[in-house]
Amino acid sequence: MERCSLDDLLSGHIKYWTPYYIVLTNRSVHYYLNYYVWLPSCNSPYRYFHLGYFYSDLSKHENLSCKSLNIGIDYGANRYLLREDVIKSPLADMYKRSQPHDFFSHLILNNSIRGITMALFEALNDKEIKKLFLKHIFENDEEACNNFDGVVRFIRNTFSHNIRDRLELREKDSKRQINYLKNKGKSTLDFFFDYAKSPIPTNIESYTVKIDIDFNQIKDGVVYTDIISEYQTLLFIELCYNCMVYLKDNLAELA
Repeated sequence: MERCSLDDLLSGHIKYWTPYYIVLTNRSVHYYLNYYVWLPSCNSPYRYFHLGYFYSDLSKHENLSCKSLNIGIDYGANRYLLREDVIKSPLADMYKRSQPHDFFSHLILNNSIRGITMALFEALNDKEIKKLFLKHIFENDEEACNNFDGVVRFIRNTFSHNIRDRLELREKDSKRQINYLKNKGKSTLDFFFDYAKSPIPTNIESYTVKIDIDFNQIKDGVVYTDIISEYQTLLFIELCYNCMVYLKDNLAELA
């Protein structure tokens, strides 16, 4: 039977864990294994977002089309070819136009938001992981933790059900949340997070996240950014990432 250390498990050195891996600790194995499953799923799209935007911005200032070439992806005896002409054309177009928003950055943004919130959505469905968030991020403030969960679900539902350039809402995607809030006599989710009053360290002064969702405004065709701005969405997915990293760094002590 193969053994691993907790550091190996949480650092990502073990790409796929099975019940045959044992964590050498007297702490709850459930915390470590379940948390590890979702940590890379959240961290990878956040890093992909930064790297992708860097290349998008670089392509506006440097003509990379002259460096395009055929790229082969090997699958044993088979090889899939990414064609130079398909790569070259958009690179040339991005350099010539140099617009703040292009299809590349648009895809990077949407896929990153979708990936992070889908990972958090699944992670928070685990009762033990949600307890970690409640106790150690929101300091047992159930309303704040539930509103955080609600915002995750709303963004996840919107981005996972919408692949068009224009992010238009569909009321049926939020029907479950609308009915849940209605049963509690509410129609809004009001989320506010102040880093200065949280355990998560930051070097930025007065750094807060504020999202208010009025579900009375959720109608077919309403644009997502009329409900939550793109800027606040980015602050929120950054918070999701920071929460996961904080819990990872302190998991051995917290669990």
